[in-house]
Amino acid sequence: MKFSFFKRTPGPNYEVLKNSPLKNLYFYRTSRWHWISKEMITVYDNQGARVFTLDPWPQMVFLDANGRLTISAYVDYVASKYKKEIPIDLDKTILSMIDLLLKDKLISLSEVLREPDPENHEPIKNK
Repeated sequence: MKFSFFKRTPGPNYEVLKNSPLKNLYFYRTSRWHWISKEMITVYDNQGARVFTLDPWPQMVFLDANGRLTISAYVDYVASKYKKEIPIDLDKTILSMIDLLLKDKLISLSEVLREPDPENHEPIKNK
């Protein structure tokens, strides 16, 4: 008799990630930001006079953009936080959030480890 409830089901195949040219790149913040509440940040556009508040998914990716993980490693990191079934399109979701943040120039990519510049690493202190 086998107890299948002890087995963890295999995670998604991540086909979108496997085929992405970005999978082995590191991502890091390139914009200043600060907390406006315990759950929400504001991000300042370095290129213009725009200020962003982000939905939960892009905010999570922005805050995790510390330049220490490749996109592939980040997908695995986020997947490890799921206690139950990992969403089948997790890789696609994260890649689309990274693409969104790249288009708004809030993060950048690097082929090597690269931490955010000091002014973008920590939140701006409220006065």
